[in-house]
Amino acid sequence: MVRNDAIENQENLPPNSKRRKTDKVENLKEPPRKQVVKPLKCGVCRQLQDKDVLKTFPGDPPGAVEEFIALASDILSLGQTEEGDWEEKPQHRITEFSVYDEFGHLCAFDTGLIDNNVPLYFSGYIKPIYDDTPSTEECGVWASRCGPIDAWYVTGFDGGERELIGFTTVYAEYLLLHPGPEYRSIYDGVREKSFLSKTVIEILEGEPEQSLEDLIQRVQQVIPPFGSSRTGGLTEEDLLKNAQFLLEQIESYEMAADEDEDQLKMTLPAVTGLMSLAGADQIDRKEPKTKRRNKTTGNKPSGPRKTKSTDTSHATVTPLVQATFEGLFFDQLSHADTVEADGGPRKRCGVCVGCKAEDCGTCPTCKDKVKFGGSGKRRQACINRGCVDMQPKEEKDKPVKDSKSRTKTVRSKMQISGDTDGEFTGEVLKTKGGKTYYSTATVEGYSIQLGDYVTLQAEDDSGQEGQWVARIVAMFKRGNVETLHVQWFSSSSDTVLGDCSHDPSEIFITDTCDNVPLGSVTSKLDDISYRPPPDNWNEIGGLPVAKKEENTTLFYRLKYEHSKGRFEVPPPEYLNWKPTEPCPVCTRSKLHDPAPRIEDGVVVAGGERVKVGGYLYLSLDAYTMPNRKRKMASRARKDSVDEDMYPEFYRKTDYIKGNNADVPDPFRVCRLVAIDNQNTVTVRKLYRPENLDKGVCCAEESDINLLYYSAEMVSVSVDKIVGSCTVRHGADIPDLAKYSSRTDHFYFTEQWNAKEKVLEDPPGDVRLSNKGPAKQKVVPEIKPRKLRTLDVFAGCGGLSCGFHQAGVAESKWAIEFVSEAAAAYKLNNPKTTVFNEDCNKILKMAMEGREVDDLGQRIPTKGDVELLCGGPPCQGFSGMNRFNAREYSQFKNSLIASYLSYCEFYRPRFFLLENVRNFVSYKRNMVLKLCISSLVNMGYQCTFGVLQAGSYGVAQTRRRAFILAAAPGEILPQFPEPRHVFSHAGMSLSLTVDGKRFGSHITRFTSAPLRTITVRDTMSDLPAVGNGASVTELAYNSEPTTWFQRQIRGNTTTLTDHICKEMHPLAAIRTKHIPLTPGSDWRDLPNIAVNLPDGTRAPKLIYTHDDRKNGPLRGVCSCAEGRSCDPSDKQNNTLIPWCLPHTGNRHNHWAGLYGRAFWDGFFSTTITNPEPMGKQGRVLHPEQHRLVSVRECARSQGFPDSHTFYGNVLDKHRQVGNAVPPPLAKAIGEEILKYAFRFEG
Repeated sequence: MVRNDAIENQENLPPNSKRRKTDKVENLKEPPRKQVVKPLKCGVCRQLQDKDVLKTFPGDPPGAVEEFIALASDILSLGQTEEGDWEEKPQHRITEFSVYDEFGHLCAFDTGLIDNNVPLYFSGYIKPIYDDTPSTEECGVWASRCGPIDAWYVTGFDGGERELIGFTTVYAEYLLLHPGPEYRSIYDGVREKSFLSKTVIEILEGEPEQSLEDLIQRVQQVIPPFGSSRTGGLTEEDLLKNAQFLLEQIESYEMAADEDEDQLKMTLPAVTGLMSLAGADQIDRKEPKTKRRNKTTGNKPSGPRKTKSTDTSHATVTPLVQATFEGLFFDQLSHADTVEADGGPRKRCGVCVGCKAEDCGTCPTCKDKVKFGGSGKRRQACINRGCVDMQPKEEKDKPVKDSKSRTKTVRSKMQISGDTDGEFTGEVLKTKGGKTYYSTATVEGYSIQLGDYVTLQAEDDSGQEGQWVARIVAMFKRGNVETLHVQWFSSSSDTVLGDCSHDPSEIFITDTCDNVPLGSVTSKLDDISYRPPPDNWNEIGGLPVAKKEENTTLFYRLKYEHSKGRFEVPPPEYLNWKPTEPCPVCTRSKLHDPAPRIEDGVVVAGGERVKVGGYLYLSLDAYTMPNRKRKMASRARKDSVDEDMYPEFYRKTDYIKGNNADVPDPFRVCRLVAIDNQNTVTVRKLYRPENLDKGVCCAEESDINLLYYSAEMVSVSVDKIVGSCTVRHGADIPDLAKYSSRTDHFYFTEQWNAKEKVLEDPPGDVRLSNKGPAKQKVVPEIKPRKLRTLDVFAGCGGLSCGFHQAGVAESKWAIEFVSEAAAAYKLNNPKTTVFNEDCNKILKMAMEGREVDDLGQRIPTKGDVELLCGGPPCQGFSGMNRFNAREYSQFKNSLIASYLSYCEFYRPRFFLLENVRNFVSYKRNMVLKLCISSLVNMGYQCTFGVLQAGSYGVAQTRRRAFILAAAPGEILPQFPEPRHVFSHAGMSLSLTVDGKRFGSHITRFTSAPLRTITVRDTMSDLPAVGNGASVTELAYNSEPTTWFQRQIRGNTTTLTDHICKEMHPLAAIRTKHIPLTPGSDWRDLPNIAVNLPDGTRAPKLIYTHDDRKNGPLRGVCSCAEGRSCDPSDKQNNTLIPWCLPHTGNRHNHWAGLYGRAFWDGFFSTTITNPEPMGKQGRVLHPEQHRLVSVRECARSQGFPDSHTFYGNVLDKHRQVGNAVPPPLAKAIGEEILKYAFRFEG
């Protein structure tokens, strides 16, 4: 294996850097590492004694004097002897400085040496405090060997442009200006992380509850001030390598605050995320390092501290949604009236006796406070300072429900008890199959008959007894056993809603029936009524909720499907069932049996009836077919790699994330030739391009729905049939592009002779044109009217784009708060009214009856919106956001309540909510259940599920959760079946709610009609560009080579947004050393020193410690040996990033960082900011030494090349990463389209 094929500059690599393998079997074992000796360190400054690391102070200029002499000079002592200043150290500035130890070794002062009492000295040009210019030509004094340094600090946390770094000595305090040329490379690292700490703290002060991903995005928009040796903005790598320092700074900043100031908390979401990056569950609290503060203001930074705003934007909600969501989002939801809430946190009022009391100094809380000599770990107030507003209010008296008396539905393995006395009475209806049927019975003295509603005593599979509601649909006696056949009902608590029921009197009819003993009946219920929606249902949205009266009468509005968590309008056969008819559940089950079968001389499969001559899908085990796939490039064996050159390669495994090795073949496609009997059929095989001996490129370049006819026939079992499809000869298709855009449509023009391995003309009788006019049925095309659509949280328009492709939506209105994304949406939808505003504000205007917004744009009114779609912000749910929670994050999540209020107010015909998969499990499934409860309460039919975007035609794994709802009178669509095969690892689509697993009606888990889409399909036709490419319009320079490329280009003639983020020089050099083989990442980097474009040199990473897990000299910090981290072990700007082996054992070896996508695989989830050091990982181009471009990311999402984005490169990446993949949206839209106009002809 050639491992240096990605390296442009090879002069740093020694020859024979890999061990050769011999033919001897025993030499295949991993060879022992070379004898290693721990590198020497200076006994004072703890630096490695390496020529690329250790630098020496060149000496002071002529005329330099000692510190106390310099301070006594007239220019520096001016103004320092006034009354009141004797107890304060003088403050000065120093420029052209260098810091060194007693041996003259230049060293950083931030590595803990000062804290460990190691004397560090400095030299430089001392200037008066009022002179902040770096010049040495004016007033000032050259000083030599000042110090030793007592402390150093960072200040300037007041919103100013620059951070301020200072020293203190026994004589004075110095603010640093400009380092000497020999010290600049060292000081830049200190300054950059100090500036980073200033940036992070100020961001968190403004928005304390944002997630770590939000913080990363904000940090990456900040450019370090002039004077830094680096180019470009801050990166996620800066956060990673400085996470420990940032946590210490945040802690110090928190502990230095006065009690009356708002404090940054170590439990904030972004801070806990930093803890994870640093590999620390918590930071050990030490004596607060207030020496890092500006001493002129005590323990606080100079200038006023910012206080976080408490005026958080509230969610605008309708009364119905407010009543449902109030329990979870109380602090975020605005109230129309002043109400008192039960419980919940309160803020200190500041005026009560408790707030005004002083700390006692003796209670455990006070003793832990810093000012009383404690550690400061506790954050509670003194026991004497209890605020009345901090006390939770007493809970209102609520009736306690007896869990044993709740109405329930039957679960699996229900144990029915039959303790009551009962017997059949009345005349016999009929006798059939050994059963005698009756119409009435007597139980415990009261009469029951067919159609009555009863409760049954039963015990579920968990051992819990309960009363279970059912409708009697048959009574029969076999021998001496008297049995009822019943249709079950579910209470709300036994559905996916759990305890989020809005009305305990509502139950749900089900598709479940069962035989139960007559003696299990415990009571007869009054008639359970079906409650249809009111005639003005679509007009009453947003009105106050009527007060519920005490009502013990049960009612039902919807049917519930247990395995799917699906609520629908009951079918007519349930509502209109008569006692003289057979069980409606049994009748319906037979009618909708999904199993393939032979019926009346045709094949019934997937709800379709296929005659002889039609075409079928078969499972892969029906018969074998050859498949010409590309072989993945081989990877180097661990025993063949030179560990001294590639010291991190040992961390790799054989698994490659994003590979298609486990992707199955698509379904077999065949023609039904004959029905042999009820169990077998004879079919004719059809070949796909990948089945031919024409090479891999044949399959990649061919249309994805192209088939080849054949003369081969085979007999297969009926149970191998999985569905039906449409296949036509190409000559019979007038518009091939339009035909091919339809699901399950294929074509052929040639026949494959497998024996001779040649292509032939197919027989003439397969053409429709040869079958006469009677055989050619021309179905007139019906173009349904598109639904008037409102897209909330529209982003750049991914959902809308897919719905337009499906032909289901006319985007009339869109709401997007981010101005760049709103501009992008408008560019692609110029006729749409786009509100660049907070969705809560627009909804409030609509609820107030306003017709236009502040800009004069018309606001939709009730009845205008037929399709409502959107994806409320998911930062609180997303797995890519490493931590969530608290008020601000919950506020963003409570935009879900706002979005549901849009649905409740407008009452559209169809509703779609999209979010990340973790949405389902958020707050222990509470948000999902509250969403469904709100929709059910409104009267909607609804279902939920998880879909994999890769199954619908993109080269990306992206699982997303959806809630789909339909108004009363509509048919609730199904979720679309997968269209493309995809990796089994990404096809786990079931959900668990309250311990129960739910699926959707999707059945295609093991295969699909079409082959998978690869990275090669996606972007192999795009022209090469370099790191930081910024030209927004380019020529394609080549023709599309794959079906996907032809589809994605369409009629576009100019390539736009093929631009990418610019990596800083060291990252760019690392990228050039990442091999081009699949699975390559940072662990493939050679351990060498390299020269950077700015003239500096990136040193070789030196392994200084044994690693308890991985072996001798594989650690780079003392923590590898089980001890605390030593800041002096840190190595900066090495080709192998020091921070990765430092924390690799705690982060799955940082697999995928600096990783390349590879041609025959798929992308990981497209994120909002490609970053080589981001945890998402593989964002490098497969062959070019750069990050993937905006257009490449857009194609990975399925955006057509005609779709444009707006803003800078980060804005565009964010728009792409936040979008719903259009092919996925198209598939959902096509399902909605199936039912939307069924009643409109």
